[in-house]
Amino acid sequence: MMKFFITLFIIISFSNSSSVHAVSLANKPTDDLVCDLSTMTTYRLAQKTFVEARTREEGAIYARLALRFATQECKNGQVLVLHSEDGIDFDEKYFRVVTAQLCSISDVRRESAGTQEYPHAFMIRCSISKIENATAALADLERTKTTEKMIEEGAPNRSTQSSRQDEEKKKCGESITWAMVVLGWGGNCR
Repeated sequence: MMKFFITLFIIISFSNSSSVHAVSLANKPTDDLVCDLSTMTTYRLAQKTFVEARTREEGAIYARLALRFATQECKNGQVLVLHSEDGIDFDEKYFRVVTAQLCSISDVRRESAGTQEYPHAFMIRCSISKIENATAALADLERTKTTEKMIEEGAPNRSTQSSRQDEEKKKCGESITWAMVVLGWGGNCR
């Protein structure tokens, strides 16, 4: 009986002293061996930090968001998993940046994850081995310009479109004239 308690104590001690823990961006069940940013990595990152479509430097922003999550939540020795639902070039490019920062290039594996609905889907897997370097590199980038500042400055400019509409209203006026209705005159006014 005493051996049982000693064995149980040792098992509990080792399991509690482990610095590696289960990590999932999608909050799904996983094990301690995985730093799981799947499924739909880009979509999940955008749920945490909104990045408007057509934002300048969008790829660099998503790479930073993925690195931010991985450097805060993951550990060396875990397998990094990234997933592209659509299999688009955008995901491929920024996934390369992320894996180059966190893993040995020779360890990066691309696997098909295609389905009938998404035939071009793929996953990237690699063992994290450079977490300290990635953390330092990300900190340097953030000191230069924060990710939030990149998002703010790179967002598509909506004020240009609304000022153009305001200018048309001033030019045309807001009233409809007899000539516009009866004779069809109106020029560029809408």
